[in-house]
Amino acid sequence: PAVASSMFHGLLRFAFKGSEEVAPEPPSPYDVAYTLSVQDRNQAAHDRLVRLKDFDKSTKVPFILVELTGEGNGEGEIEICGKDEYGVYEALDEWLENQWGCERLDAGDLTTDTKVPFCTAQYRWSGFAVVGDEGLNNMGLMTMRLVDFMCGQLSWTLAMITAGNVGHDRGVREQQIIFKAPHPMNLVAPHMMIELRSAGFVELCADLDEEHRWVLDELDSFFSDRFQAELLEGHEAFCDRYYKAGEDVFKGVGGSSDSNFGLLTTVVCDKVAGLPGWSLVACHSGSYGESGEHVEQQLVFRRDEHPLGNAPYLLVVLNASGNIEVSGKKIQGVHGKLDRWLQTWGCCRAGQFREGEALCRKYTWEAKDMLTATAELVSFFEELGWEMQICSLSTVKQAGEQCREQQLLFRPCRSEVGMIEPHLFLELYAGEGKEDLYEDEEVTQVLANQHVRMRFIGEKVASTEVAHAQEKLKEFIVNYLGGTEGVDRLHCSIFMCRGKFENNSALVEMRFCDFMVDHLGWSFMVSSQCNLGEDGRYRLHQLVFRYDGDKREVPIAYHNRAHLDRAEWAETPVPEHWLSEAVQSGAKIQQVLKCTHEEIDALQQMFDSTFKRILTRDRRPDEDAPEDEEMPYRLKVVYAFRSEHAWLHHRFFQRRSLYSGEEQHYVKTSEPETILTSRLSPGDGYLYHGTNPSSAMSILKTGFVLKHAGSSTGTMFGSGVYMAECSSKSDEYGRDAGSNTYAGLQAMLVCRCFVGNPLVVHKSGNHVATAQAEGYDCVCGDRESVVGTYREFVFFDEAQLYPEYTVIYRRLYDKTDAEVPEEMRVPTSGTTGRYWQMRLGKEWKNVPPAINRLLLSAKKEGKASVVVKLKETIYIFNIEEKTGTNER
Repeated sequence: PAVASSMFHGLLRFAFKGSEEVAPEPPSPYDVAYTLSVQDRNQAAHDRLVRLKDFDKSTKVPFILVELTGEGNGEGEIEICGKDEYGVYEALDEWLENQWGCERLDAGDLTTDTKVPFCTAQYRWSGFAVVGDEGLNNMGLMTMRLVDFMCGQLSWTLAMITAGNVGHDRGVREQQIIFKAPHPMNLVAPHMMIELRSAGFVELCADLDEEHRWVLDELDSFFSDRFQAELLEGHEAFCDRYYKAGEDVFKGVGGSSDSNFGLLTTVVCDKVAGLPGWSLVACHSGSYGESGEHVEQQLVFRRDEHPLGNAPYLLVVLNASGNIEVSGKKIQGVHGKLDRWLQTWGCCRAGQFREGEALCRKYTWEAKDMLTATAELVSFFEELGWEMQICSLSTVKQAGEQCREQQLLFRPCRSEVGMIEPHLFLELYAGEGKEDLYEDEEVTQVLANQHVRMRFIGEKVASTEVAHAQEKLKEFIVNYLGGTEGVDRLHCSIFMCRGKFENNSALVEMRFCDFMVDHLGWSFMVSSQCNLGEDGRYRLHQLVFRYDGDKREVPIAYHNRAHLDRAEWAETPVPEHWLSEAVQSGAKIQQVLKCTHEEIDALQQMFDSTFKRILTRDRRPDEDAPEDEEMPYRLKVVYAFRSEHAWLHHRFFQRRSLYSGEEQHYVKTSEPETILTSRLSPGDGYLYHGTNPSSAMSILKTGFVLKHAGSSTGTMFGSGVYMAECSSKSDEYGRDAGSNTYAGLQAMLVCRCFVGNPLVVHKSGNHVATAQAEGYDCVCGDRESVVGTYREFVFFDEAQLYPEYTVIYRRLYDKTDAEVPEEMRVPTSGTTGRYWQMRLGKEWKNVPPAINRLLLSAKKEGKASVVVKLKETIYIFNIEEKTGTNER
């Protein structure tokens, strides 16, 4: 029942059931009847891996997973999976070797003389430190140092941190850190980890600059008051600040009826969320020690100006051993509503207690399937108008027995519309191997009983998108992972391991992220892992995605410019305001810098002076908008970044040198005069381009690519790159990053453009061909003089565009906001034609944005009516008759 392979270095073997010589069945969380076919030999596994490599070429939204493994004091490994975009592998390689002293190892490839690759890059890491039996180690500290590098220097976005402990006493620590496409705010947004340990300690890891160092003093006072904690010295090798909590602050043991660990978690989350701009990004819990009596919780926060502000967190813990715990402040009657709903599961109240404003309720339940229970619970909260922020699956010990535990953190949204947004919950079980093969670390096993299960919610909101995702995901699993249909799952043949703990599950996990985000347009929310079995060798992964609407295009930004000859632009003068010595010396081709306060003020003036409250059909409904507004009153600049790019500047300089015109074509951004307008040359003008933050960072690196032009917004005046002279026009295309990443912060590029002598037109048509034939520099589509809207500029030569600034801004919808000047508090004109309205008395008002999206989707799909819960009342909207009734 094991097949040797000559295809790879070492052995590739299959574990399967149904043969005469199968070893005793390893314990499995499922009763799986699937049998790996004896005919599914080595070549099939090899071909599958090759097809996955081909699949990578068709995806472009980047994800990177870095796994830190601490095996003992001074012993560890690092593995990296994901696509090499933006030069991230080269940068990580240099940093790991120079800063951490890591040694690069051979990760293998798909040739016949190497081991089967389980990752893209692999390193030996001697920097892991652990002492004593109370869980003191430096995994959190090293994780945050990596986060500071990836985010603060490379601008990648922290998506998730998850962890798991393996080994006979769960002493081997595995930490997975997932990063996604770069976002400019990462260059300035600080991160912080707080780790609670029920043994009586609190660790804080945060290397904050002077601007944010006050946060540490604030937390010092908080832990001293709330946790009766003493700040201990001498632990700098393990964390930045180390506290010993007072006696009986941490009560009970993990899972016990008197344990207050979950309640303390929400207290810490609410405290940090109360600090201006901070919110929770990731969390993970687990037990450690031979008996598992100790619990630890990692909480990672970021100053990301989340639109939910200081809204409190509610923690729900589902434990497979038969316990449910609910912790958090009593607001909006949520505890009572959840109490009644849990009765439909047959749950029984098992006690409650308070500490300050926080309430903790305990329940017993006959544990349901965890995947199904999680999906049902999220649906319940979505109907209440609450949003899941984080969910985390882990393995804990309860009364000495291992079990699965699901943590979910919710926050109340600003809307009271009860609507279940489309979510996908994925469970990847990596399977089981033969006991004797687990003992041989040179043998690669293809594991038996591996499978994928999925649960969708929110079909009523986007039935077409959910059905499409379900169909395409199954095709992906069948075509690339060797999938076959089971009763309630898809069996597959892609997960492998060497020894007990080395495996390729992270590599497969990243492929699911690539497919769901890039190919289907869903947003990645969270990932977590659960290590089952006596020593954690059986891997179970959970992934959650959400459908946020249209797909967000992220162009590839190839970093390798080895073909460029720096001598080509050596004689090109650089602008006087450039600051990067590395770019001016030729050491770097490009560097992105934080804008000065003077530059930000000038950009805000430019935004304000070119903002017009004129609606067009290109403006999309904004979920953050109030019911009575379709357009903000102002675009508030939150931060801005300037790109100094030697090659793009040289290309722009060469193109502009051909201009002989004496008259400057007027664009609205030329007034008022600021330090920015003083930098322009004859023929130049600053113009706007609305996009999302990740695309903005990509365009800063590569410039605009004509073959991508118009792919998402159309080509009214011909094919080319479209720019606007009014910030309000480009705001129609501005988007945030989705999936709670710097939520509500949109992006806009401010580009130095060579406008020259444009062909001015007033009607739609392919005017670009005419402009090229007659020697014009660009096309100016003037709808302002015809219908009173806007002018747009269309460029058909990439060299005429220098993307100089990425501006991160927020839409201000409240005209009474002190940041909205009096002169900008004017009504809108025009229409989007995108909103349903309700007549309330004699007035017509827009329906709430969430309901509007539901009605638009239903009308598009030909549905006759829609049922919605709003403020605990059921409403029925008849689309054909255009009537709405409630069931009061």
